[in-house]
Amino acid sequence: MNLTIAIISDDILFPHLFLILLKRKIKELEIVICKTFQDIDEKSKIKSCDLVLLDGGMARMSSIEVIQHIRAKQLIIAPIWFFTEIETESYILKSKQLGTSKIVSKPFDPHKVTDEIASLLLNLT
Repeated sequence: MNLTIAIISDDILFPHLFLILLKRKIKELEIVICKTFQDIDEKSKIKSCDLVLLDGGMARMSSIEVIQHIRAKQLIIAPIWFFTEIETESYILKSKQLGTSKIVSKPFDPHKVTDEIASLLLNLT
């Protein structure tokens, strides 16, 4: 069974950190990187992905708008792990109301997070 993760980020480092670490843990893993709303709309694999990793530190897109877009317009039902630098109660609540499954505060331990991701995905197979 092939697993797919969508990483939504306009940063160079954020997706590549996960690319390297996750490929070591899960051999049959496809990673789709989306940098814009257009990427989200055009990349067909994102619609059937098993997990979405959303970078909260994007410069060109609002994370809250991205969550709304993938839940309401793309109807993506996969869990969304939201990596955020903003930790105000209202921001976290808003992201959860829109469909975020897990909040990961930046900075984070990439090895610990990839272990959690691998555990989640490997339990799906």
